[in-house]
Amino acid sequence: MDSHRETRTMRESLGRAPRFMLKSLRRGFTLVELLAVIAIIAVLIGLLLPAVQAGRESARKTSCANNLKQLGLALQNHASARQTFPMGAQTALDNPGPTVNGVTYANRRWSWFVSILGFAGESALYDLQWAHYQSSKWQSSPSDGSTLSYAALPGKATSVSGFMCPSDATNPKLNSQDGPGSTNDQGFHGNYLLCAGSKSFGTTPENSAQLDGVSFPLSAIKLKDISDGLSKTLAGSEIMLVPEALGGGLAAIDIRGRYHNNMHGGCSFSTLYPPNTTVSDQLPYCTNVLPRAPCVGGSGANHVISARSHHPGGVNVVLADGALRFVNEQVDGAVWQAAGSRNGAESANGLE
Repeated sequence: MDSHRETRTMRESLGRAPRFMLKSLRRGFTLVELLAVIAIIAVLIGLLLPAVQAGRESARKTSCANNLKQLGLALQNHASARQTFPMGAQTALDNPGPTVNGVTYANRRWSWFVSILGFAGESALYDLQWAHYQSSKWQSSPSDGSTLSYAALPGKATSVSGFMCPSDATNPKLNSQDGPGSTNDQGFHGNYLLCAGSKSFGTTPENSAQLDGVSFPLSAIKLKDISDGLSKTLAGSEIMLVPEALGGGLAAIDIRGRYHNNMHGGCSFSTLYPPNTTVSDQLPYCTNVLPRAPCVGGSGANHVISARSHHPGGVNVVLADGALRFVNEQVDGAVWQAAGSRNGAESANGLE
C-alpha cells in the first residue's frame, strides 16, 4: 500500500516538473553522440601523440649529445695526459700482422675505445682489459681458443651507457652474429666513433696509417698537429647500430661500432660524405639495405663509414676542442669534408 502511494506521489511530482527536466530525465546519450565523442578523443590523441613522441626524442637527443660531450672531455684529458689523441687502431686496416714504419703489429685489434675508458669514468673496465692486452699483446688469432686470445678478453660484453645513444633502439648491442660463448663473438658495440679524416680509410695498410683526421690506424696526433684549429676540426660523431641475427653467418655481420676489434675500421668515421648520406658505407663485413644505414660488404679500396643518427635533421658532433654541435644533414658537403681534416687548410666555416 505504501509503495503504491510513493509511486503515485513520484508521478505527481514529475507531472509538476518543468518540461526541460522531464526531457533530460527521459533521454540518455545516443549512439551517434557517443561515436562523435570517441571521434573527438581520437583526433585529440592523434594531435597530441606526435608532440609527445617529439618531446621524448628531444630528451633522447639531449642525452645522446651529453654522452658525446663527455667523450669530448675524455679526449681532451687523454691528449693532456698522454700528449696525443688516442690511437684509432693498434693495427693497420685489414691486416693483422703488418710491419709499418719498421714496427711489426700482430693481431693488436683493440681500438681507441679501451684507451679512453680510464678518462671516461670506466677505470675498472680499463684496468681489467688493459691488463689482458699487456699480458697477451694479442699475438694470437682472435679465435684460437687460448687464454690470451680475443675469446678470453674479460668484460668484452660489458655495456657502457656513456657510449650508447638512447635514440638507437638497437642498444645495447652486446654480441655479434656468432653469439655469446663463441670464440669469435665481438662483444660490445657503441654509437660514437672518432674521426679518421676526410677520405676513405685507405687502400693499403701503409696508407691507412696516413689519414688526415685525429684518430686512425697507428695514429699519434698531438694537439699541435691540428693546424686547421681545434674549433674547426671534428673529433667524434655518432652512427646508427644495426642488429645482427645470431647464427646468421658472414651475411649477418655489421662491424660498425665494434669497439673490441677495429682491424677492419668499424670504430672510425669519415667526412667523405655528408651526415645521414644515402651513399652506402663500405666495409669488409657489413651488408644490408636499411634505408638510413645502408652498407656494402666485401673487399675494396673505398672502405668508409659516414656519420648517421636517428635524430631528425642531422647528427651530434664533438670538435677537437671539446665543443659540442648539432650539424644539419643539409650542411654544405665541402664544409663538412673540410671539418674532418686536421691540416688541410680548408675552411670549415658554416659547420652548422
